[in-house]
Amino acid sequence: MEYLYSLLSSDGFMPHGHCYLWIPELLWMNVISDTLIALAYMTIPITLIYFIRKRRDIPFDWMFGAFGVFILACGSTHVLEIWTIWHPTYWLSAFVKVITAIASCITAVLLIKLIPAALLIPSPQQLAKVNEELRETQAKLVSTARQAGMAEIATNVLHNVGNVLNSVNISAELVSSRMRGSKAQGLGKVADLMSEHAHDLSDFLTRDQKGKMLPDYLLKLAEAVTVERQGIIEELEQLSNGISHIKDIVAAQQAYAGTSSMLEPVQVQDLIEEAMKMSASSLSRHQVTVVKELADAPLLSIDKRRVLEILINLISNAKHAMGGVPDRQHQIILRLLWDQGQSVQIQVADNGEGIAPENLTRIFSHGFTTRKDGHGFGLHSCVIAAHEMGGSLTVQSDGVGKGATFTLELPIKVTEEAVLL
Repeated sequence: MEYLYSLLSSDGFMPHGHCYLWIPELLWMNVISDTLIALAYMTIPITLIYFIRKRRDIPFDWMFGAFGVFILACGSTHVLEIWTIWHPTYWLSAFVKVITAIASCITAVLLIKLIPAALLIPSPQQLAKVNEELRETQAKLVSTARQAGMAEIATNVLHNVGNVLNSVNISAELVSSRMRGSKAQGLGKVADLMSEHAHDLSDFLTRDQKGKMLPDYLLKLAEAVTVERQGIIEELEQLSNGISHIKDIVAAQQAYAGTSSMLEPVQVQDLIEEAMKMSASSLSRHQVTVVKELADAPLLSIDKRRVLEILINLISNAKHAMGGVPDRQHQIILRLLWDQGQSVQIQVADNGEGIAPENLTRIFSHGFTTRKDGHGFGLHSCVIAAHEMGGSLTVQSDGVGKGATFTLELPIKVTEEAVLL
C-alpha cells in the first residue's frame, strides 16, 4: 500500500504547468496535441484487435497483439502528460513510461526475430506465378480426369457390349449347329431317290418297299423341318435383338458418358421377358432355373436401353455367382414389384455364393470384383445408369453362401396412353 501511495503521491513536486508558466496558449497547445495523439493511439489497438478477429488466417497475428500493447502504452504516456500539468504524480508517469519501454523493447525484439519468416511470405508477383501454376496443374488434372472418365466409359461400353455379344454368339452357334444337322438334308436324299426312279415313279411309290415308306417319311420330315425352322427363326430373332441392343449401347455412349435419357413407353413385364430371353441360352447351358414373380404394372415411360442393360448385367452376375456353389439347384428369381404412385422395383435374386458383409459397401465401386476373371465394371456402370434415370440400385445378402438380391428401383412416369386407359 505504501508503494501504491508513493506512486500516486505528488508531495514535493510542482505541477508541470509551472514549466509552461501557465501561459494559456502554450498550455492548451500541449493539452490538445497530447489529447489527439492519445486518442489516435487508443484507436489503433482497437482497429488491430478487430482486424485479427476477422482474419484468423493472417500469419503472425500475435505480432499485431504485441504492437497493440506497445501503442496502448504509448497512448497512456500522453494521457499522463495532460494529467501532470495540474497533478504532479510523476512517479505514476514514470511507471507508465517503464511499462511502455518494456513493451517497446519486447516488440522490437520480436519484430527483429520475425523478419526472416516475414521475408518468406511470397510477394504479389510470386503469388500470381503460383496461381498460374495451380491453374495449369488444375487444367492437367481436369484433362487427366476427363481421359480417365472416357476410358471408364469405353470400358463400360465394352463390358455391356460383351454381355450382349455372349448371347449373340450363343444364338449364332445354335443357328449354325442346327443348320449343319438340319433334317432338311433328307430332302436331298429323297430327291436323289426319286430321280433314280423317274421312269417308274408310280410303281416305285406303290410297289417298292422303300417307295411305300417315302410319303410317310416326307410327312415326318416336313414336321421336323417346321420345328427346326421355328427354332431357327426364334434364335435369329434373339440374334437380331442382340445386335440392335449393341447398336443402342454404342449410340447412347457416343454423346460422351451417355447421360442423355431416351424415354419411351414400355411394358416392364415385356422388358424383363426380353432380358431373360437374351440370357436364356447361357442360363440353360449353366443349368439355371428361372422363376418369374411379375406383378401387373401399367405402361411406363422409362429408358428401355438402360434398364435392359442393367437387367442383362444383373442376370449375368447372378449366373456367375452360382458357379461357386455346385451343391445346390441353381435358381434365379425375377420379381417385379409395383408400388402404385411411388416406384417400380425389379429384383434379381439368386441362391449363389452370396456377398460378405464387408463387401456390401464396395460391390458397386469401379474395379471391385471377387471373380478371378472379373473386371469390376458391370455393377459400377449399372449403378451409374440407375442414378442417371433418377433411380437406385441396391443389394442385400445374408452373407457368404446365402445368395444375393439386387433391387433396381425406378421412379414412376406413367405414359399418357396408360392414363387414357
